[in-house]
Amino acid sequence: MERIGFKGLPEETLEQLKPRLKKLHFPSLKVVLVTDRQGRRERARYRVFLVGGKHALLTEDAFGPAYGEAGERALAELVQLLRKGGAYNFKEAVLPPDVYAALDAMDEAAARERLLANANPADPRLYAA
Repeated sequence: MERIGFKGLPEETLEQLKPRLKKLHFPSLKVVLVTDRQGRRERARYRVFLVGGKHALLTEDAFGPAYGEAGERALAELVQLLRKGGAYNFKEAVLPPDVYAALDAMDEAAARERLLANANPADPRLYAA
């Protein structure tokens, strides 16, 4: 699993992610928006987990309203890019804060399993507003 981005820097993380998106097959892509806040989307912080076959990417904690207008814009832009490219399988995973913080310490198999097991269908329009 490739881990990319910069914690708390949404614009920089998005720019680092964009060239990697070109290597992904969007119609088969699973997009998991990962947060540690249940029911508080207006204050949420997100990491983005993208998995297509054997290839997977996990961004740093850098997207969403927790990082101000830049965080909201970067999340909306990313979701729009993914949808425009043909991604349709969007999910949200809400993890306990301690698990969310420990994602970087987990090996790839454990992180992938945890993220996919906690992922529930999500409407991408919630994030692209």
